[in-house]
Amino acid sequence: MMIKQTIGHVQISDEVISKLVGKITRATREISSMSAGLVESVSKIWSGRSLQNGITIRRVDNSVEISVKIIVLYGSKVHEVCRELQHKVIDQVEHFTGLSIQAVNVFVDGITSEPHPSKV
Repeated sequence: MMIKQTIGHVQISDEVISKLVGKITRATREISSMSAGLVESVSKIWSGRSLQNGITIRRVDNSVEISVKIIVLYGSKVHEVCRELQHKVIDQVEHFTGLSIQAVNVFVDGITSEPHPSKV
């Protein structure tokens, strides 16, 4: 996304936004992990690049639409976890980047009883 200022331009890559969203998602206690879809997994095999699992960034006019695929811990109130993640992503991405967030779409791809090893 390109931000025009009177003293120059600021460009923030999708990768930076994706990494920020990933940190926010991993910091959410009730989320076990992010989920990589089949396309991402195949892309990683063919390209050798590690994509930000489960996060898609789409530019819409002068704003950003973010989609996140997650695995939620069993016993969590799924709708509350999703709503909390949406609010955190909007608040923090807008705060750190100055970008306008049009939408944060959360897709729950699964439920697990085991927290991710990095959260233990």
